[in-house]
Amino acid sequence: MCALVDSWLQGLKKAPILYSQRLLLRPVCVGDVAYVQRCVNDRRISDNLSYTPHPYTMEMAETWTRNVDKGMGQGTCCYWTICHRKTNIFIGSMGLSLCGEQENCELHYWISADEWNKGYCTEASKRAIVYAFEDLNMHRAHVTHREKNMASKIVIEKCGFVLEGISRESLKRFGKFENVIMYGLLRDEYLALKAKGLY
Repeated sequence: MCALVDSWLQGLKKAPILYSQRLLLRPVCVGDVAYVQRCVNDRRISDNLSYTPHPYTMEMAETWTRNVDKGMGQGTCCYWTICHRKTNIFIGSMGLSLCGEQENCELHYWISADEWNKGYCTEASKRAIVYAFEDLNMHRAHVTHREKNMASKIVIEKCGFVLEGISRESLKRFGKFENVIMYGLLRDEYLALKAKGLY
């Protein structure tokens, strides 16, 4: 049984509800914890994430929710639950780590493995990027992926991010050092993509 209580959700409730063509990005709630644990505990998911341990327990999911709640309350992040717009069924998580003083943010995401290859991650990412530039008035957004994660690479490129470099063997994952690929998107670049109808 989930140990989280409603009083821990004040920060989480600060996330605005966002819509895209097929998706709803809504604030995280206590009821999502079990879905988060089940999805992230899937090795297909954890094998592509940068820091999440495996196995992924309910306690870990609760700790993640507490940390997000704290960050939302402090204004250092903004996280959403990704759902099907028509059914409100949980399919993943979308987040922005925020550095307000520097006017930049970092994009984070994962989609349930059962929902892969449907374009949902790209659609949700684009909606969060629009929010970052249009509502939060960010100057820059950035994102990374593990070198072997080709699916994430495709999402990032579809969102128009510019390749900035490789951080060589900067991530130790499951006992092995890996390269991390780094991308950025500036406000002017976002506006140019928007003018072309890509946002």
